[in-house]
Amino acid sequence: MRVRIAGLAFACVAGLASTSAFAAKAIVLRVAHAMPESHSYQKWVEGFRTELDKLAPGRIEVKAFPSAQLGTETEYLEGMKLGTLDGAVVGRHGQIDPRLDVLNLPMIFRDEAHKDAVMRSGSALNQQLDQIMYDKGYKVLGWGELGFRDITTRDKPLRKASDLAGIDIRVPNVAPWLYAFKQWGANPTPMDFSEVYSALQQGVINAQENPPEIIYTSKFYEVQKYMNLTHHASIPCEFVVSRRFWEKLPGDLQTAVMQAATVSRDAQVRLSRESNAGLISQLRDKGMTIVDDVDRDSFREGAQKTYAQYGDVIGTALIQAVVDAGKP
Repeated sequence: MRVRIAGLAFACVAGLASTSAFAAKAIVLRVAHAMPESHSYQKWVEGFRTELDKLAPGRIEVKAFPSAQLGTETEYLEGMKLGTLDGAVVGRHGQIDPRLDVLNLPMIFRDEAHKDAVMRSGSALNQQLDQIMYDKGYKVLGWGELGFRDITTRDKPLRKASDLAGIDIRVPNVAPWLYAFKQWGANPTPMDFSEVYSALQQGVINAQENPPEIIYTSKFYEVQKYMNLTHHASIPCEFVVSRRFWEKLPGDLQTAVMQAATVSRDAQVRLSRESNAGLISQLRDKGMTIVDDVDRDSFREGAQKTYAQYGDVIGTALIQAVVDAGKP
């Protein structure tokens, strides 16, 4: 009898130890992005992991999957919905909800401080944008930065919007952008980013637009002569986790995750801005002609027509709230 009781006691202790070990097992957070490991996306995820290890050591294991290892950004969004992926750094907010195309509208951001006021201030507008994402199944850990976008051209400089007349230019497949570039007189062509270099090289298109970091890392200076500092838009990126992942976290871990996310977000924004500013001179060194006397006001008429065209889809009140953010 004593042997049997002792055996039961041992089994109970072993069971408790097993339960304790299970409870102590780190939660795995799988985060995917499509950029190379040298890009600020990867540094963002790594910075987040470092900060989280300080705040909640051993409790969440962050695993990064860069360079499109797990597919496309669209597949990341689907994976988070299905539970096969926990998080991602993407730029697909307009795909998640068309109201979020407000952040993609041309000429809507005045400067970097304006972007911070809209997406990183904790304001009612910032919270509204986050809530739209949350209602669609994604928890925003932070809105990041890719930088103001500039137009590169092969044959001629651009100093005003009308200089775009008749130019075949690759743009992302974002409806308001296609509309805006048509208002400026261009022939906008949606194209997968992986095809852009060869299309420029072969003359299928003769212009494209992106922030300096992407222009440099993609070596567009080899197939484009002019970099025109139009600063016509600034599509943000976002670090998100699935709502299902977020809601399974205990409250103290949610707090730690957001603290780590804020620190790493600010570092990503700072790194992106510093990189973009420094790369303009490096693109000049690579042989590009930098056109810095662009009449940016000439782009505003086409931008305003775009706001009016998409007011019903995005919401005129939301557009106006973004326009007014950060004003005294």
